[in-house]
Amino acid sequence: MPSGFTRRNPFFLTSGLFFAALFSIAATGCQDVETIKREVIQKFGHSFLTKKQPFIPRDGITIRPCSLYQTANPNSEVVAKLPAETTVHLTDKVGEWYRVRTREGREGYLDQKMVGGEDIIRRTNELRRSIEGVPVQAEGVIKSKANFRLDPGRNQPVLEVLPPGKKFEMYERVVTLQRSGPASDRLTTRGPGDDQAAAEEEPPQSGESADDTTKKDVWYKVKVEDGRVGYVYTHNLRFTPPEDIARQVPFMRLVAWRPVGTTDDPDYGAKNNYVAAYAPIGKDPGCDYTRLYFMSWSKLHKRLNPSWQSKISGVLPITDFHYEGKPGFSVRSLHPTSRNKLVLTNFYISKGRISKAGEEEIRSETDLH
Repeated sequence: MPSGFTRRNPFFLTSGLFFAALFSIAATGCQDVETIKREVIQKFGHSFLTKKQPFIPRDGITIRPCSLYQTANPNSEVVAKLPAETTVHLTDKVGEWYRVRTREGREGYLDQKMVGGEDIIRRTNELRRSIEGVPVQAEGVIKSKANFRLDPGRNQPVLEVLPPGKKFEMYERVVTLQRSGPASDRLTTRGPGDDQAAAEEEPPQSGESADDTTKKDVWYKVKVEDGRVGYVYTHNLRFTPPEDIARQVPFMRLVAWRPVGTTDDPDYGAKNNYVAAYAPIGKDPGCDYTRLYFMSWSKLHKRLNPSWQSKISGVLPITDFHYEGKPGFSVRSLHPTSRNKLVLTNFYISKGRISKAGEEEIRSETDLH
């Protein structure tokens, strides 16, 4: 066999040495043949004797927008452009590529970095269901490159690095403790499909800071423009509230706003009123917001003005509420004595005034804010 062929085929080289060693043992006729056989098999035989496991067809999902190629080569013809969260059936694996078939019957190859398995499918569906019926709490844009994750936390896998300027809707605020060391590394920081440079997640600066004893990270559950739901670190995004309420409350930061009812203006027509939630700048209040304002349209001043406010240890989301045909809103706040409970308070608007419709204790889904 030519030497060049042997160098290019390590399987033949290994198997050749394996059989040569066994032949040498047989020729010597030594008494310890069985012992030497076992040693030779242990040294050379594993790669030779191990059979390739057959590929098991299964379902997968694209974790970001990607191209379906004609062959397992990024320079080959593009069969189709697949959006994120496209369900595909994996029929085979060729090196670092999956051969797949879409629901429409198109077949081709996807880089394995672009495909998630059952865990990704399950978590993606859970996140989608979690925002069903929940009103948008705020809107904004990605301020700097942002890691997009299915779970909050620096050690959670990064599905994609979102570019600056990408729009999002925010549904919930989540706080995690900063942990370091092997105990916290349940998952790698860079996950499947992260072939871009990971975004930096710096400590909070002016908007979201932690106290001196416990370091916390603040994340927002968001839905991006293509409909995917996940978590983004607070430092990497910027809210874009309506101009009328952006700077209504000095020395506080706006964390959420919801339109509640309208006011008919003879000059401008129907104008939205808003309930807006604010938190201290540069402090960790232990909740999502500490002040709730009702911004109502002033026919006289032709702008939104604060007409009602309440101090509250609030927890997002703020949801819709109606009382006897009147518009309103429901808010959750920390229970004064129990970490396992929240207080749900309902408000309604009548003749421009805010009134309480009632409150009740509810179970808390988390004990950390």
